[in-house]
Amino acid sequence: MSRRTALIVMTVSVLLLIAAATVWAVQGSGDPSADLVGAPETTTTSTTSTTVPSTTTSTTVPPPAEPVGLSIPSLGVESQVVPVGLEPNGEMQVPPADQAGWYFYGPRPGETDGTAVIAAHVDYGGQRGVFFDLRSLQVGAEIVVADEAGAPHRFVVTERFQVDKDQLPIEQIFVADGPPGLTLITCGGSFDSGARSYRDNIVVRAAPA
Repeated sequence: MSRRTALIVMTVSVLLLIAAATVWAVQGSGDPSADLVGAPETTTTSTTSTTVPSTTTSTTVPPPAEPVGLSIPSLGVESQVVPVGLEPNGEMQVPPADQAGWYFYGPRPGETDGTAVIAAHVDYGGQRGVFFDLRSLQVGAEIVVADEAGAPHRFVVTERFQVDKDQLPIEQIFVADGPPGLTLITCGGSFDSGARSYRDNIVVRAAPA
């Protein structure tokens, strides 16, 4: 499924991770175009006029490989990253407590457009999750995502906030276009024993280093 032509609607309600109605809208209007205006460049002498041919070429930069590892040095985090999609009921898939999940319908870390999203448990089944200490990650901290080709993609934390799951700003987190970035998500706040989930989300935003 191409994220450039599909409209993906999902509900993120993930046990102890994310519980919010999520819509990932991917624009299908095609690539942007540029209108070239003006006469060809010329070089003129007293007797001749020579048109200089254009040497401009159009190249497409291939996307980076899929992410396979996540490192947050200031938190001591070293984790495998696995691709996750949607369950048949529309909920986001979640890896075990000791792995992080990259939402593969969205951008990859290191792409030039859009925000890559990686989510992980704060804890699950009595086991400490990959993002157990995400609530203490400081602005300016480094995040490194390694892809399967061995390339590191470095990011610097620009923002961290805690929000009620019902108020999670989905349209600002799951972004297929615009400036490149990385968002990390886990649970936080008080624990609702009746619902068996945390009431809030911890969200970290980062920009390419």
